[in-house]
Amino acid sequence: MDDTILKSFLDDFSNCYELEKEDEDLLFENFVNYCIVSKLYPREFLIEDLSTGGGDDLGIDGAAVIINGNIITDEEEIDYFVQQNGVLDVVFVFIQSKNSSKFKGEQVGTFLYGIKSLFDEAPSALENDKIQKIRAIKNKIYAKSINLERLPELKLYFVTAGEWKSPENIVGRAGRELKDIEAKKIFIRTPSIEFIDAEKLKSSYRELKRKIVKEITIASCIAIPDFSERNRVNQALLGCVSVKSYLSLVETDDGKLSKGLFYDNVRDFQGINSVNKEIDKTLKDPDDQNLLSLLNNGITIIAKKVERIGTKIKLSDFQIVNGCQTTNILYENRGVISDGTNIVIKIIETEDKEVTDKIIRATNRQTEVKEEAFESIKTFHRDLQEFYKAKATEILPAIYYERRSKEFVGDSKVKPTQIITLASQVKAYISTVLVQPQSTHRYFGELLNANRERIFTTGTDFNDYYYSALLVNRIYMCFKRELIKKLHLSYRYHIALIVYKKTMKMISKNFSYTDLLRKTNDKEWLSKVIVDSANFIETILSDNKKQFSPHKAVRSKEFTNLILNKMDNCDVLKDACQYVTQGFSLV
Repeated sequence: MDDTILKSFLDDFSNCYELEKEDEDLLFENFVNYCIVSKLYPREFLIEDLSTGGGDDLGIDGAAVIINGNIITDEEEIDYFVQQNGVLDVVFVFIQSKNSSKFKGEQVGTFLYGIKSLFDEAPSALENDKIQKIRAIKNKIYAKSINLERLPELKLYFVTAGEWKSPENIVGRAGRELKDIEAKKIFIRTPSIEFIDAEKLKSSYRELKRKIVKEITIASCIAIPDFSERNRVNQALLGCVSVKSYLSLVETDDGKLSKGLFYDNVRDFQGINSVNKEIDKTLKDPDDQNLLSLLNNGITIIAKKVERIGTKIKLSDFQIVNGCQTTNILYENRGVISDGTNIVIKIIETEDKEVTDKIIRATNRQTEVKEEAFESIKTFHRDLQEFYKAKATEILPAIYYERRSKEFVGDSKVKPTQIITLASQVKAYISTVLVQPQSTHRYFGELLNANRERIFTTGTDFNDYYYSALLVNRIYMCFKRELIKKLHLSYRYHIALIVYKKTMKMISKNFSYTDLLRKTNDKEWLSKVIVDSANFIETILSDNKKQFSPHKAVRSKEFTNLILNKMDNCDVLKDACQYVTQGFSLV
């Protein structure tokens, strides 16, 4: 790569996500997928889940299907959102990236031809497993068209490490291909493709890495005086701001809506549901639009630093904790917003997490919010997070529980691969302690609700939460170190169950849970246990291939039961367990 700065960004990304073993072309694909999807989706995701390249990929290197603000990776998740929300709001994201200095028309043509094929009823070219999974998700979405409040949105991106100069031959060819896609009449907007070059890519990565600092002009505002949380809240302001000024606060450098500002919101944009439809209707009516500040509950912003300079207010490291729905509708209607349309805004300066949690819960009660959205602000999770911190000096490399999304952004000591999110904690605990690895393809909120009386409850052991998450993390690290195969990564929760079950049997009067956790620092031993467990699963799959295909086995309760039965009748991990109990010196 000739671009020195872009190369340095690539190296930084590689270090953060421990991708040093990847060749530059694959690393570039993952880097591009991360940069694009992170700006559309404000929560954690597994980078590997976005990658679709590697032969028979229809010219598509990255893909994400976002339903009701959540990236889904399995068609069965769709049923949960239909049941819980009643409506589906869908965004398809497809990316083609080339680690070269040129944009080539034939490559753009191949990419768009692949998109056309994907949205045909039957494929016109071979499709790898990842593309087939996307097709299955697509088919189910359109089969549930009665639940689509509006047609899905299609976002296409073509990226290179060169410079985009809008050559007529490429623009013209793309236009012709896009007309064929538009003719399908299955998307809400006329499909378009965004060409991203090295400069845009660098700008995106800078934006994702830096703390957010912006200014907003508020003609009039008042300080909220003498509140009970003083000394924990530095200041609080209430004012009325023009919608156009507010939109400048929430847009990125390239004029897109900054999804990163809603990390602390209890839910992402819910699409055109009944409440949002009313806001949309108000904005489209010139007379009612003028009443917006009276008809809407307004926006709540929490910032770590607030500075007033005349009519301008400078916000540092801020989040919109209430107003995600309103903001999205305002942004979508930005073309019809008049200069005199205002919105009420509340700005709070605090670094106190408990106060922030109280504000989030209180300000998100105006419309129905599922209880799962408030899960992470409960006392249990604060205590669990402290337990993780206490272990950070004992278990290396440390893992950290991210109670609220993006808490560790900007912390150079914590890599993304060390972070355990609420969703990953739920899946790790349920797969091991509750013995349900076959259920982890389901949306974490569904898993949480189905096991409400057995997870995150008083009396459950913090060690179990920590150890289950640690095992899943270390299995992922073994994949990064190429000790286990890509197939094994799909079965990471089954592997975690095997390791958990076998190693927990070692705990005795002379060998405590603390000893077991400390033993995980022995990378060589733990890697052997994980690799043996992965091979054990592969053997079971091979011996039972007539009954279980790899795709179906991963979500089969019968397959989980088969694993448990086989564990009781074989010597898998026996040597490793003996090594620990006999050779580990207690300190």
